[in-house]
Amino acid sequence: MLDTSDVAVIGAGARGSAIAYYLAREGVNVALVDRGFLATGTTGATMGLINVSGKPPAEYTALSLASARLYPDLAEALGVDLEFESGQSILEVILDPADLPAAHEYAKRQSRVPGVDVRVLDTYEARQMAPELSPDIIGAVYCPQDGHLNPFRLAWGFITAARRLGARFYPHTRVTGIRTTQSRVTAVVTTAGEISTRTVVNAAGVEVPSIGEMVGLSIPVVASRGQIVTTEALPPLFPGPIDSMRQTRTGSVLIGTTEEFVGYDTGVTTRALRQNVRRAVRIMPRLRTARAIRCWAGLRPWPVDGLPIMGGVSGLDGYVIATGHSGITLSAITGQLIADAILRRPTVALESFMLDRFSEGRFHFPVEGFRAFRRRYGSTILARAVSPAGGDA
Repeated sequence: MLDTSDVAVIGAGARGSAIAYYLAREGVNVALVDRGFLATGTTGATMGLINVSGKPPAEYTALSLASARLYPDLAEALGVDLEFESGQSILEVILDPADLPAAHEYAKRQSRVPGVDVRVLDTYEARQMAPELSPDIIGAVYCPQDGHLNPFRLAWGFITAARRLGARFYPHTRVTGIRTTQSRVTAVVTTAGEISTRTVVNAAGVEVPSIGEMVGLSIPVVASRGQIVTTEALPPLFPGPIDSMRQTRTGSVLIGTTEEFVGYDTGVTTRALRQNVRRAVRIMPRLRTARAIRCWAGLRPWPVDGLPIMGGVSGLDGYVIATGHSGITLSAITGQLIADAILRRPTVALESFMLDRFSEGRFHFPVEGFRAFRRRYGSTILARAVSPAGGDA
């Protein structure tokens, strides 16, 4: 026996470490397991953006806003400088006048969510905020609720605080099975031994489907590859993230990012990198002379309808899922909501985000996610995952 815990959390990325922290804060006995080390998966391969404005539909936007509002006070609670900043982020730069009507419509729709203010800046306003922007841009989509932080510091802050509160962390420990008795979770089986528990949280990122298969669940999540270029340290150019670019405190600029459904391939491709860099230079001409020091790619978990999956599952007590795209944005609120759900004091209804939405038909498939899921699992499993009857509809 490796351990005995009230809750075993699988995955030590931003989501998993946040869940461990919020549970430990409530006095829950928590064990956190990861096949690698802290932030060696998706969390370590992100831009570190706090993205509120770019997360439709309304319930997703509202959830992102609720999480963003937690970060200003979180650094003090965790005892770690998260390098959090907000209020100077540009979601997207507009380069073609033909895109302006759609940008205004998007801003209007997103601003209907209480507390969210999305607006379209003209060229002058955008360059007042970011003087290094090209004078040839048409405008920009801006939201003061957007921001960014250091994802490594975030995960480290969560896990060190959780451990101070009594949580145990087992790195380099692979989960090989989950034991159940009478439709109830009883243990997590790992390469280091078993963890006796009555609740398991599957926060394993792109491995969420594999952990789901251990208990007979088909979880419609695919891997999305994001390719990023890192430059040498540069003088300050960015007041905040601009159009999938971010300058770190050390001066390096991250130029990203793609969304590619290519399975688990983490290779980089010349074509994608060139497309990203060409757009970056067009937006910010000073980048033309910058030297790239690293080209890299990471995988992000992407539920096929675009929304996060959070909460328990029907027919299996003690099994909880916490996954989805935008894990940095949502990590804080995910930790709170999953802890509340486990403690049976839910403060926010999770029905829109639970796995059951697929079997009940309460979802919409983006075409690319649909195709990626079908490539991985085949049409029969896809039908079983999303059919209300659970059959081959």
